[in-house]
Amino acid sequence: MKKILFPFIALAALVAACVPSVNPFYSDKNLITDARLIGTWLEDSSQSQPESWTFAVADTNAYAATLTDDDGKVGKFDAHLFKLGAATFIDLTPANCDYATNQASLVGVAMIPGHLLVRVQFDEKKLSVVICNPDWLKKFLEKNPSAIAHYLKDDEIILTAETGALQKFVLKHLGKDELFGDEKDYKKQ
Repeated sequence: MKKILFPFIALAALVAACVPSVNPFYSDKNLITDARLIGTWLEDSSQSQPESWTFAVADTNAYAATLTDDDGKVGKFDAHLFKLGAATFIDLTPANCDYATNQASLVGVAMIPGHLLVRVQFDEKKLSVVICNPDWLKKFLEKNPSAIAHYLKDDEIILTAETGALQKFVLKHLGKDELFGDEKDYKKQ
């Protein structure tokens, strides 16, 4: 049972700090590839077990991404690197979701892999990751509920806008203390 729960726990931790979308944040015309992303990146921190990301080529325009959090829990994602204007992002979706074996199959049918947006900057040695700030977005949408199509469930935001609308919204809110929160830095291993 623990093996089944680990991907959910890692995903839950990321989702708690991110805002999922039912639609991708990228379109085919925005996709890019960059060999510098390939490899393992270790969080630049003093923790005994720092968080890490590993990226490998999965397809022509896709990566296989593995997140190992600072508790050693692992989550696997399909990742798409893309640009909007001058900004670079990664769209993450769970690579596979293993559901509890004693769960009715109809529950699994209702589960959809949401898209998570991460803003990135990187070179050969350093990767900077910035995730969406759900607190900012929640406050913003309380004041501007029609700014972007979304659904609110148990105080959690799920974006439902089409890709084009998502991209316009993201570009409009790239400023300091807006859609994206604090930066985390990683070093290439």
